[in-house]
Amino acid sequence: MATDSTNEKVLEVFTQHHELISLPVVENQRPIGLINRDIFLSQISKPFRIDLYGRKSCIAFMDKEPLIVDASMDMETLTFKAVEYGEKALSDGFIITRNGEFAGVGSGLQLMRAVAEMQASRNRQIMHSIEYASVIQQSALRSSREILSRACPGADLVWEPRDVVGGDFYQFSVDGDGWFATVADCTGHGVPGAFMTLIASSSLSQAVKEQGPRDPASLLASVNRSIKQMLGQIDGQDGTPGSDDGMDAACFWFEPGTGRLVFAGARLALFVLRPDADAVEVVEGQRKGVGYVDSELDYAWQNVVVDLPTGSLVFVTTDGLVDQVGGSRAIAFGKRRLCELLLSLADTPPAQVNRDVLAALEQWQGEHRRRDDVTFFCFRT
Repeated sequence: MATDSTNEKVLEVFTQHHELISLPVVENQRPIGLINRDIFLSQISKPFRIDLYGRKSCIAFMDKEPLIVDASMDMETLTFKAVEYGEKALSDGFIITRNGEFAGVGSGLQLMRAVAEMQASRNRQIMHSIEYASVIQQSALRSSREILSRACPGADLVWEPRDVVGGDFYQFSVDGDGWFATVADCTGHGVPGAFMTLIASSSLSQAVKEQGPRDPASLLASVNRSIKQMLGQIDGQDGTPGSDDGMDAACFWFEPGTGRLVFAGARLALFVLRPDADAVEVVEGQRKGVGYVDSELDYAWQNVVVDLPTGSLVFVTTDGLVDQVGGSRAIAFGKRRLCELLLSLADTPPAQVNRDVLAALEQWQGEHRRRDDVTFFCFRT
């Protein structure tokens, strides 16, 4: 509409074009306002309004401060501007200019559709990347599973990331008369957690290569130094802004011939059920995480030697199991409940133990959201 267009003309246009939400008003090729269809029709339909205003300029019913944007503006900036401008920009639409002159109008609904389509496309790309990252992460872990199946054929492992990829990892290796196992929980979950598993697992692999697998405490100390140096978390050095990352871990060396197990834990525990025992023994790890800012560079974890008679059940888990909220009171699954469950499964094969533990976790979780990645490992001597 030009500024000399009458309200009768506006009414005629709205009547002929039912799809129009608003009409721009232009003076000398420059937009000066926007007429909202619903507001205009509600005003002009009042008694005597058409007689009074029908032949007058349409500027009487226009919004003098519509949202006006340049055609070169990118979609993200436009979206933020529309949201900042308020409901009016989404319901009435907005005017588009090029070099200050009128170029067209935009619909708030069309904008929302376009943003939704862009977001959906981005999400698909992100999910495709994450799904491929999951393939890479599982491939990196596969060799450890294969080593475990050879070292201890009856053992069983559950690894369930909360978000396709995860911050839990496991590592197994064989050396002479025994084998080494680690179950670890890195900071975070999803993509950040997965990045941390790459750092932590590569550090652990290097430590095992250099020192051998028979001294779990020494391996934790080596990984601690490596993570702190890699992330700059030493004596106030600046690493990634806000970085305070590391891992909790349960590591052990086991000699099947003698039943001797050497355990070192960083905030994770070892659960042992000996034959004919009436309770599960919990061998607690030390209350110091690996690699974090408050973990001293020279901190020394301690090995604990556990003698395991034939037929003992050994269970290791990350805190995703024991910390999962559920039940009628929305409380954590907890170590006590886990011990009671393991005791009830005293004579059960490891694979069935893990299936029953996983089923109990899912039943406990119910409608609550999974809080963390879950990894647990079980074998019998």
